[in-house]
Amino acid sequence: MANQLSEIQRKYSNCNLLIPSATAVQMNPFYKCTVMEVAVNTNENGGDIFKVGSKKEGGSWIGQYSLCKPVLMKMATAAGIQFHPEYTTVVRENANTYVGKAYGAVRLPDGSYKTQVDTKRISLDDEENKYRLEFMDKSIKGITDAKAAKSAADMFKGKWVDDMDDQGRPVQKYLIADEDREKYIERSVLVNMTLLRKTASEKAQTGAILRVIRGLLGIKGTYTLEELKKPFAVASVTFSPDYTDPQVRSAMLQQGMSSMSNMFGMTSPAPAIAENSHNDIFNPEEYADNPAFASDSVSMADDLAQEIPSEPEYEAPEPPQENYIPQEENQDELICSECGTAISQKVFDYSVKKFGRPLCYEHQKGAV
Repeated sequence: MANQLSEIQRKYSNCNLLIPSATAVQMNPFYKCTVMEVAVNTNENGGDIFKVGSKKEGGSWIGQYSLCKPVLMKMATAAGIQFHPEYTTVVRENANTYVGKAYGAVRLPDGSYKTQVDTKRISLDDEENKYRLEFMDKSIKGITDAKAAKSAADMFKGKWVDDMDDQGRPVQKYLIADEDREKYIERSVLVNMTLLRKTASEKAQTGAILRVIRGLLGIKGTYTLEELKKPFAVASVTFSPDYTDPQVRSAMLQQGMSSMSNMFGMTSPAPAIAENSHNDIFNPEEYADNPAFASDSVSMADDLAQEIPSEPEYEAPEPPQENYIPQEENQDELICSECGTAISQKVFDYSVKKFGRPLCYEHQKGAV
């Protein structure tokens, strides 16, 4: 297995190969516990994490990061989380409010199920007020983000001032001039609300799903980079019968037969096989001319001719009973029910199974 993985990694070295490391343990003859490792890209621009703030520990500031959607979805796949399609949806309460709902379930290592229901509400009115306050504060206190400040300086009047950020580091921020402050606020709100209106329903749905994933797996809201450098180990339980166990094989066979019966209805049992049938050697050359082994492949015209009889009303003839001799009633005399010709045991068994009466080779050709 290790050599095969090495070959795959070598062949696809120029690709982003997704092969999570996994460890599987058979818990009982029917279920297997699998622990999969999900690694996180700790680069802030890698798309797996985003910074939500910092906290002071021991005289130094430690960055706090949260997991993005791609990593959470990988964890959900590794854990085998299933979402109910009918209850995982989004509802529009009114013109400006969307409510995403998600219902998920995961099988725990002990075999039981854990379910989680959560919602995510997005109100466009509330979001607009939130954006307005945010950009009002920025216009008054100054824009500290370097890229945002440079872009604002290219569009709006103002001035650069020296200041200190929350961690005590010197930064330059851009203060919007009083005459352009209202313009900056309105345009910023308009841009963000235009984008949000296009994706509000999707964001509500995704937010509910991600909340369910966090709840089912017990994922924290924030992590440090040191914590994120360690891969996440996700345990899942899957139905994986041990087919080397005779009892499991028997149970699976019975389950398969029951499934077939439920799908197609009860069928007549197959004819009993003689105990010494395994000693019977089948010689294909002996049956080279037997129509029982002829191919059923015919042309389309022949198919139509067989399916649509030329007579106005067609009824299959009843099998004649006067010459029919069941195998158990007369083991010594095996003859054709049409002409009385003696036939072998194999021909007798096949003809009775196929046509309901014993027939020789010649009468099998035209029998129905």
